[in-house]
Amino acid sequence: MVVLIIEVNQIKKIKKIRINRTIFFVLSVIILTFSCSDQSLNDEQFPSSCTNTKEKLWSLSNLSEFEKDKFNLLYQERLLSYIGEFKEAAKLNNLDWELLAAIAFQESQWNPKARSATQVKGMMMLTLPTAKSLGVDNRLDPVQSINGGASYIAKLIDEIDFGTSTGDTISIALAAYNLGVGNINRYLEEIQINLNKENFEITWDDLSSFLTEEVNHNELTGNSTNYKRGIQAVDYVTRVKDYYYLILGLGCN
Repeated sequence: MVVLIIEVNQIKKIKKIRINRTIFFVLSVIILTFSCSDQSLNDEQFPSSCTNTKEKLWSLSNLSEFEKDKFNLLYQERLLSYIGEFKEAAKLNNLDWELLAAIAFQESQWNPKARSATQVKGMMMLTLPTAKSLGVDNRLDPVQSINGGASYIAKLIDEIDFGTSTGDTISIALAAYNLGVGNINRYLEEIQINLNKENFEITWDDLSSFLTEEVNHNELTGNSTNYKRGIQAVDYVTRVKDYYYLILGLGCN
């Protein structure tokens, strides 16, 4: 695999890019993959082997070496058993399967029986109302959970009308997956008014900065619940990006 990396700030107002039923996941970079044997590219500009590609992608992750080692172990022990299901669900919903798998790791560490104190369950940790709306009757069934999670994140990406790039839109959708689409839409509308921007001019940085400001405000006013939720949403998106890069690196062969 050879990886081309382009800074997102050089590319403005890119909306949902679909090629071969895949949405290229653009966050801090746009990654285009090519065959490892492709010799037409300049070796001085682009990694020429899977080893170099993995190293480059892993360097994009902000995780510690301990976290990366744990991720690699669970990739081998858990994800490999479900790659087919992730690929199929992603294909049906115009997603990168690596993105879907990265969300699942953040949600459950690829544990199909995962549960939380708030009663979200399964590989994709769906709430009961969300699961019902997606036709998922058994959240602990990994296939149903993966398909439901794929449908839900694809729906969020399609319905969110904010962002200057695909990366912005997907990042905002990830925050909505974590914090709730109603909350995120309310924040986005407030940002739109405060910054006097059109919806397509609002970036993920705008939203993450707003959440940080909300965190600071709530910390001062003693609203610890909103404080934790604001931190959680920004951290959630950051970690999904980190896991996405790791999966891309491990998938090079």
